[in-house]
Amino acid sequence: MTTSKSRFTLKSTLSTGLKIAFVFLVFWWLAKKNLISISAFVAGLKNWPEIVVGFSALTIASFFAAYRWNLLLKVQDISLKPSRLLQLHFIGNFFNVALPGAVSGDFVKAFYIARESPGNRAKAFGSILFDRVLGLSALVVVSLSALVIEMNHFIGSPILAGIKVFVITSGVAVFTFYTYLFFVREHHDPVLKILTKLEERKPKLGSLVRIYLGIRVYHSHRVLVMKTLAVACAIHILAAFSCLCFARALGEVQIPTSGLFVVAPLGLLVTALPILPGGVGTGHAAFSFLFNLLGSERGADIFSYYVLIQLLLGAFGGVIYLRFKAAAPEMTADLLHEMDDATNVPDGAKT
Repeated sequence: MTTSKSRFTLKSTLSTGLKIAFVFLVFWWLAKKNLISISAFVAGLKNWPEIVVGFSALTIASFFAAYRWNLLLKVQDISLKPSRLLQLHFIGNFFNVALPGAVSGDFVKAFYIARESPGNRAKAFGSILFDRVLGLSALVVVSLSALVIEMNHFIGSPILAGIKVFVITSGVAVFTFYTYLFFVREHHDPVLKILTKLEERKPKLGSLVRIYLGIRVYHSHRVLVMKTLAVACAIHILAAFSCLCFARALGEVQIPTSGLFVVAPLGLLVTALPILPGGVGTGHAAFSFLFNLLGSERGADIFSYYVLIQLLLGAFGGVIYLRFKAAAPEMTADLLHEMDDATNVPDGAKT
């Protein structure tokens, strides 16, 4: 009995040690690659109240995101305790920020849900994928709404006119998607028919059908979808508001508020591409270009504040991960095997 207990303690200590080493290795890599911009943060410390308000807005947005995901999970008949849900949400944030690409928070969250709720892996992916779709849709809705208010500012310049066309076109695409989801019944769904035929030819693609069906579940939950979309819009309004706070901290008071609410969501849309952690690089370039259109040269610095706070929130998720006790095997070979099997399954853009 004592020997068994000693082995368990040794295994637990080793597992925790490996987690700690992994978390420190990730953030060491981020610092070594100069992906964390400290200079912009230091420059705005004299206006720290604005930074604190922006930080608070992003923190609140993170809790809203967990609430949104919880609503989507309940439709899939997956119920988690609030504390467990928050744990998985922040752990997912950590992996999304630290390791984009093959290893993502989406895989991690789906893996743990599948372990704690056997047989619900496809449903978990369905909820996460639809959550991503909601996030992207909300970015477009917020940008389009601000564009309608600030339409006069986007007249004259060919580039600004191009942005206007892009936002309006994206808005039409979002409207078309939800119209398709709500009004095309399952037995008339051409996408489902195509996926079913592909599964017949290649059975390994069956997971695509199950995940798509996981999205189609929301066809009969229109009120809930509209509710979650409203929550997603609130999240991105808070994100744009945080960027406004960072701009004010940098002294960029000339930026029109409505214009910022048009371009900030577009900049965040670019960060959905999982090239570097936290959208670093792509986000800096996008914010620099877009804020230039509003007469500001500090777009990259504004994004530096944003990404630094996201990294801090991700670090908080890393701390939770260190203390996390799964109801099944730890994230080792089993999870890597799950990821290898899922490489042919798109898990949605990160937002």
